[in-house]
Amino acid sequence: MKIIPLFASTVLSIVGVATAASGQQLAFDHASIMVSPGAPERAVLEQAGLQISPGVNRNEGQGTVSIAVEFQNSYLELVWVDASVPVKPSLEHAAQKFRNRMAWRTSGWCPFGIASRRTTDQELTLPFPTWSWTADWMPKGAEMVMLTPREDTRSPALYVEPRAVTDQDKQAALAARFHHPLGVHRITSVRLVWPKTYQPIESLEYLQKEKIVDLRQGQEWLLELTFDDGKQQRSKDLQPTLPLLLRY
Repeated sequence: MKIIPLFASTVLSIVGVATAASGQQLAFDHASIMVSPGAPERAVLEQAGLQISPGVNRNEGQGTVSIAVEFQNSYLELVWVDASVPVKPSLEHAAQKFRNRMAWRTSGWCPFGIASRRTTDQELTLPFPTWSWTADWMPKGAEMVMLTPREDTRSPALYVEPRAVTDQDKQAALAARFHHPLGVHRITSVRLVWPKTYQPIESLEYLQKEKIVDLRQGQEWLLELTFDDGKQQRSKDLQPTLPLLLRY
């Protein structure tokens, strides 16, 4: 959920995210994790060898703040609720969802967001209902298309970003400003591990079918990101601070 400036516990997943297959409407854009106010969890990312962008995104209208780790084709976003950021009256229900996700360790909500981007100029034709919303931080006329049902309290936040904020050339230019000591450049696969108490919804299974994200059942929520096809054959588990496993 950021506007890109012009300057700027298992085997490897087989789901590639670098490009969309022919005829595919969506491709993986980025992932987000809800964190504590001020994102103290950022320290574990820095200790792992990732450089965090100094920019802080105030998501006006939805009451959240975020920071990001930039890669050539994507980014990882840490998001938290901030009382100093105004909430649009029509988005108060959405703001409460953010609060519930931020308290995921006790609330039972999922802390993750999986964002997709459009790969064509055509209107989306998806096999399940969607709904849309907009906020002050978005470009005029832009909308976020939600793939997670409005009243769902268990699933990840699945959504399609506005076209105006998913320019891949601008993302690559932004990422060129950062050099991760971990030696990673591109997110090449994404796996979402879901707990036994959860049943994947239709839209999540659709994203798996479209090879945007891979799904596996486990003990608790976990996001696995693979970089550069795992060419270093190494991994770093950032649990329990973050429900995140890095493969590179």
